Order: sequence, then C-alpha cells, then structure tokens
Amino acid sequence: FPIVNYIYPENNTTFVQTQLLQTPIIMNLFESLFEIYPFHQEKYGHAQFGWGGGMEHTTVSFMNNFSRGLIAHELAHQWFGDKITCGTWKDIWLNEGFATYLASLVIENLDGNAAFITDKTNMINSITSQLGGAVYLTDTEALNVGRIFSSRLSYNKGAMVLNMLRLKMGDAMFFQALRNYLAETNLAFKYAVTSDLKFHLEAVYGSSLTEFFNDWVINQGYPTYNIIAQNWGAGQAKITVSQTQSHSSVSFFEMPIPIRLTGAGGQTFDAILENTTNNQEFFISVPFAITGANFDPEKDIISKNNTVTLGNENFNLEKAIALYPNPVSNELHIQIPSNISVEKITIF
Repeated sequence: FPIVNYIYPENNTTFVQTQLLQTPIIMNLFESLFEIYPFHQEKYGHAQFGWGGGMEHTTVSFMNNFSRGLIAHELAHQWFGDKITCGTWKDIWLNEGFATYLASLVIENLDGNAAFITDKTNMINSITSQLGGAVYLTDTEALNVGRIFSSRLSYNKGAMVLNMLRLKMGDAMFFQALRNYLAETNLAFKYAVTSDLKFHLEAVYGSSLTEFFNDWVINQGYPTYNIIAQNWGAGQAKITVSQTQSHSSVSFFEMPIPIRLTGAGGQTFDAILENTTNNQEFFISVPFAITGANFDPEKDIISKNNTVTLGNENFNLEKAIALYPNPVSNELHIQIPSNISVEKITIF
C-alpha cells in the first residue's frame, strides 16, 4: 500500500524526507508484533499541520513534526485507537497508554536495551513525580480534558502498566493476548473498555488479573520497596521484601519483582520473585556467594525511593531450611543449602 505525505513546500527538505523514511521500518515492526496494518487496503501517510503534537486520523496522521517518536506514536494509534477505539473517556489509556508503549517498543527494537531502560526510567520519574493518580479515570475526571490527556497518567502510567503486564505474563502470552484483542470481531473497528482488554489477557494467561488491575489500573499511587539480601548457607540466598505505598487506595501492590544478585568475581544471577505479601521471605539457589544486589535493574516496575541492603544475620542451619508456602494445600516446597543431602523427612 502507498505511504503518502503532505508537507509544507518550505519544509519539504532532504532532512524531512529522511525522517519520513522511518515510517515503513516502524510499520514492519508493528506488523511483526501484532498484525497487518488495519487499513492496508487503503494507504497510510502524514499531513503536516500547525498544532502541537499529532492527531491519529485514520490512514493519515496529522503531524506537527516528523520525529521518530511522534511517527511511531501516531502510527501505533492505527491499531490502538483507530481499529479499536476507547469506549469511554475513562478508558483513554487503551488509546494513549498503548501508543506510548509502542513508541517505547520502537526504542527497544531499533536502539537496544540500554536506550529502552532510559526511556522507561523517564516514564517512571514522570509517574512518581506525584503521590497519587490512577490509569483509569473516575466519572468526574472524565469531564476534565486536561485529566483525560494527562501525559503522566493516561500516557506514561498506562504505558508502564503494559510493560508490567508483559513482565508478569511473559512476552509470548502478552503479545498473543494483544493479537487476540485486536482480532476480536466485537471490538475490531468498534469500541473497547478496560474489561475487554482484561478478558483477553486473562484468557491467555490462564489466571485472574483482577488484583493486578485493582492495584495498578483502578487505584492510585506506587510502591516503595525495601530489599534485604543475604547469603543463607552454601549456594543459597535469602531475600526479604517489604514495601510501603504512596497512596491509601492500595494496601499492597502485588507484582513479580526482578532482583539481580552479584558476586565478587563479577558473576550475576537474575531472579523474579512473586511478591504477594509484605515482609515476604524468599529462599533461592544462587551458584556463588552474593556481594551485591540490584532491585529492578531493567526498570520494569513503577516504584520510587527503593533501598537494597546486604543482610549480615548469622547463618543458622535450622533457619536455612525453608518450608513454603505456609499454609499449604497441595504442594510443599523444601529449600535447603546445596551442601546438605536429605536422608529422611517426616511430616506431621
């Protein structure tokens, strides 16, 4: 299909033409991640206009400039916003959060992981610049155009919530769920609300995401994590995770949290801990003595002012043997140091 650009004559320079050459590259990326461009039987293109930012008119986005980020954002809307439009202003993140995150995916895929981490860091800093704020709007907020199009919440927090869903579900399930969402005949070229997206994510994930959506989409704020990491017997580490919340609407933010452990010889070990309760203890097998720890090294989680310390509690053999979960119904796990062999276990 053709890509047609309408540019002011005085701006039709080699520089602008070079910028516009990014369009098919971004188009190919989005088609590989999601599906064929929804309006491939027609065209795509841009029309220069004199207003800040851009506007994702179907098949021709109106553009104030031709930066790669703006091209990516408005093109992303052809799927998320134009093929499927938010059903109410309360669901605006289904348009703007997605377009913002897809522009970040362009950074990840074209510039590399370091640039992607920087982009996510900038979004997290914006989100956590205030204590409150939710992705999903209240009835009153949906009457305020400034709140509807809040860059901090509808755009950045919406995008980072998608990034956290990707971490929680894994790439394969996350992108499959989005492809299913886009293909849904009751939504395609129609309207969707937040519960429609949640349905398709849960259908692929196989578990409820109600707690996640309550914590990160419906309610407000963000967590601050305190991590204590310590060696706990040969080949074993104990990680204690506690958190406080910036807003009273959430009593505890449940989320898998990434931890990177390091050793004196430059070794690294990445773990993802399924954090569901405060002051939760994790015992993990690590093939070296840990000398350092880094919380969320890839900047995948909305959080602020986190602390990581190395614990110096004396190792105790009795404490080093961990039984979990407690209480247990079906499957009991027994974690022991690697230099201990089990001779007999008796369960009462």
